Amino acid sequence: MNAFFIVCAIAALATVPSAHIQAVIAAAASTLFESVPFILAASFARRLFPKCGETLSALLSCGCVRGPGARSLAVFGLTALTFGALPAVIRLCAALVVARRSSVQNCESQTSPLAEVCDILPYAIGGSVVSTIIGPAFHMHAGGVAGFVFGCIVGFFAPCTLGAIALAATLRHVAFPAAVGILLTSGIIGVRTFERRPAAAMHDGFAYVIACGACVVLAASRGATLLNPRFTIALWLSAAAFIALAIVYRDRRNKALRWAPALMVAGTVCSHVSPAYTITETTLSDAAPGDAMNFRGAVMRDGHNDALVRYQITCCRADAQPVVVRLQRRLAERTGQWVDVSGTLISDAAGIALNVRAYRRVAAPEDPFIYR
Repeated sequence: MNAFFIVCAIAALATVPSAHIQAVIAAAASTLFESVPFILAASFARRLFPKCGETLSALLSCGCVRGPGARSLAVFGLTALTFGALPAVIRLCAALVVARRSSVQNCESQTSPLAEVCDILPYAIGGSVVSTIIGPAFHMHAGGVAGFVFGCIVGFFAPCTLGAIALAATLRHVAFPAAVGILLTSGIIGVRTFERRPAAAMHDGFAYVIACGACVVLAASRGATLLNPRFTIALWLSAAAFIALAIVYRDRRNKALRWAPALMVAGTVCSHVSPAYTITETTLSDAAPGDAMNFRGAVMRDGHNDALVRYQITCCRADAQPVVVRLQRRLAERTGQWVDVSGTLISDAAGIALNVRAYRRVAAPEDPFIYR
């Protein structure tokens, strides 16, 4: 019964007319949803291969495992593609050294998947607060020492290393010091790096049912702007695993395990909330003067400068990063209005901008995100 009231309380909080609260809930829930398939796969791997289960968990995860997340092969690949092979190799070696020194190889074969999800919960909330509230207030395009410090803070608290590297990939064009700070900390030295306490073997049948329902809702809506649609199959498999666990542990009760599934449910309620638009510099990595471009985005205004912004998701909403096209001239539209523009990229004193040839007002799309 208490779990029912927890779900109702979080769902009620999601209806509060505060975009920030709803955005934090959505981003935190997306981190949990993203980690669930990897946690379940790791749980089965530890049971099948108890001697190397922890190593398999680290290599095959998205970087949200206990200990240095930079051991993940997915994180290594994204780092190599974005920043080159040398930084990727250095980060991987550093993560392996830290993992060895911090003695994180301590996961029991009977660890509860639900307990592991609950262990991520505070980091997911903290990371979403940093990226959703603190980041925009700080203006993430700040450079110099302040940008570097901010990058280190983000990397230290990021619950998912893959998402942190995706953020660094975007910031490298507009705030290189911040990107460096993320690379130096995320997945190497962070809040989860030196955790030695394994998740306990706790279970709760009702919590597994809630988690199953949340995964079904998200899978049926192909991610519902919380996850990349490519996770749909993984979500269906996760729902099946959760319902199987609910049957096996139907007589177990541990109400503390119901908070994470409840937040996942609340995240599906908040999935319609769009991120705040904060960056005005053109962030297209392959943009070059002279290129013709058609782009659809929301108008953002910073002083006398206009830009079109929309967000790109690598894995989940927690790693959503702005795709920004700065406009050479102002548009006769209000901030937040979606428009289609066409024109040619030019170079001016402030960098690359779009010389708008024509534009038209359009309705905001049901899904404002781009998926890579």
